[in-house]
Amino acid sequence: MTTNKTQTYTRLLDKAAPDSLPDLLRKMQFGKMNTPIKVVVSGLTATATPDITTAAVKAAATITGIELESGENLPAIGQVVSLRVAASATGASVGTYGVTDDGGTAIIPPGGASAAMGIAKLSDNGKVLTFPNTVTGFTLIYWPRAAVDMSADAGFLAP
Repeated sequence: MTTNKTQTYTRLLDKAAPDSLPDLLRKMQFGKMNTPIKVVVSGLTATATPDITTAAVKAAATITGIELESGENLPAIGQVVSLRVAASATGASVGTYGVTDDGGTAIIPPGGASAAMGIAKLSDNGKVLTFPNTVTGFTLIYWPRAAVDMSADAGFLAP
């Protein structure tokens, strides 16, 4: 019995067929995935759930490590390198944060501002950070994820 497997982006990359690689890499926005992005947000309207891909965050941020086209959003987060809250109406929320998945629990830094590491959550789509309290400024350094769902069917690119 022959079973046809879905031709996902990951599977096609593993095959590395020369005729499909340029299309795969272009769809993934591979160039953007290979440089960490630093986002320094200040003066953000107080929120506990900033979406790092939106214009509101971009308008309140200094962004380095990526060149965006006019109107282009920041890519979703693949891996957080560093996350630090610099400003919050709740002083105890200031400090360094580790990141858990969306099923975890956001925790302010135990012992108060910068006394220990707090925990923020990252949405499954890599776009929304959830802090335990509202924040108005933070610094995020991250590696972006692919612009496509790597487990999605990319069969149209199959050799």
